[in-house]
Amino acid sequence: MSRIATYKQLLLVMLMALPLSVSAQVLTLDSCLNMAKRNNIQLQKASIEVEKAKQVRNQAVTKYFPQITGTAMGYHSLYPLVEVGIDDVRNSTVRDLLNVLYGNYGAALGLSNTLSLFQYGYHAGVTAIQPVFVGGKIIEGNKLAKVGVEAAQLQYEIASRDVLEEVEEAYWLVVGLQEKRATVEAAQNLLDTLHRVVNSAINAGLAIQSDLLQVELKQSEMHRTDIQLTNALHLATRALCLAVGIEDADSLPLAEIDTARFLFLPVEENINLQTPEAQLMDLQVKAAELQKKMVVADALPQIMLGANYGYGKISTNMFRNDLGSNVGNGALFVTMTIPLTQWWETGHKIKQYNLSLDEAKLDQQDVQRKLQLRNRQAYDQMTEAALMVGEYEKSLTNATENYRLINANYQAGLATITDLLTAQTTQLKAQNELTDARIQLLVTTRRYYDLINTK
Repeated sequence: MSRIATYKQLLLVMLMALPLSVSAQVLTLDSCLNMAKRNNIQLQKASIEVEKAKQVRNQAVTKYFPQITGTAMGYHSLYPLVEVGIDDVRNSTVRDLLNVLYGNYGAALGLSNTLSLFQYGYHAGVTAIQPVFVGGKIIEGNKLAKVGVEAAQLQYEIASRDVLEEVEEAYWLVVGLQEKRATVEAAQNLLDTLHRVVNSAINAGLAIQSDLLQVELKQSEMHRTDIQLTNALHLATRALCLAVGIEDADSLPLAEIDTARFLFLPVEENINLQTPEAQLMDLQVKAAELQKKMVVADALPQIMLGANYGYGKISTNMFRNDLGSNVGNGALFVTMTIPLTQWWETGHKIKQYNLSLDEAKLDQQDVQRKLQLRNRQAYDQMTEAALMVGEYEKSLTNATENYRLINANYQAGLATITDLLTAQTTQLKAQNELTDARIQLLVTTRRYYDLINTK
């Protein structure tokens, strides 16, 4: 019986020494989060949306300055576009007088009896228009564009928070599966040792064949579990690679679980309702108010101050240098547009935007209440996870003590190898449940602090 006693002591020592976590690895959670900030496609797209909003704001700023346009035109036709002769004059008295004058002086002066215009010519000019008053539309438009930038930045913050939460969940999933696989491997090694000891005991007549069969059944169960964990680990690792934006890999060296770094503060001291979601709702109300003002601006008078300068020439057969040749001209002008019938339509638009504003305020109230509930729920989940870690630590302690008692009974012949294997299974289950509880604590704690913006 000395061999059996030795085997039982060895089994007890190996089970009690079952590791609670994998050894320290090289790839930390912070490094994964930093890689995600640089490489994650969702964050890159959110960053692009911020830049797009800034460009819209820059476009709105240009409305404060004069709008300058340049024009140029040139033409050359086969025949003059306008030809008017003396014979084309309808009034016979005037026509006869012109014929007399032309007969006396026109031929001597080398003039044609037909005026030809617009066979060729060109014109170039520049016009500047400065808005003086457009109902406040430019000012409100710039404010609205600024709101758009703030909203895009808040959207980026939300996307960043959500992505980093996903990365952390993926990270701890991989760590948890690695720890579970390490636990299963330790159990497999233990069963291999047990198989050799029982086999030796059978050969010595100290055990029966059914004991060995039970060990082999347990080995087969552990092998199936190991296959499932290996496949799940490969899939979870690839998901983590995708989240942080690196090439796919079947395995990654990750750091161990450490729950000691979290400090729990009372929820009353940490609730912060000025989360990105709440600020977004504030901006939604502000945007609705600005849109209403822009609608009102459409129905107000608009005053523009402008200046124009141009240079051109029109062909003619009556003037030495053609019309407008070598002559530039400029002008200042003011335009006023007064909407006369738009007030009817604008009145309905104002009512529409008043309803949109009321709707935005209701959404704001609704989101505010939901944020309070969400933050409270996050705190409850965090504290519950902390309590569960303590409970599962007790379960593991009890499972280990249970094995010790079963082992003692087995040595005394009061328990079977089935009891011993069952005790091992119970301890393995307790170890895996503790691993899951620790990961849940890490995930819920990070989520709570992210939601309340506690640094």
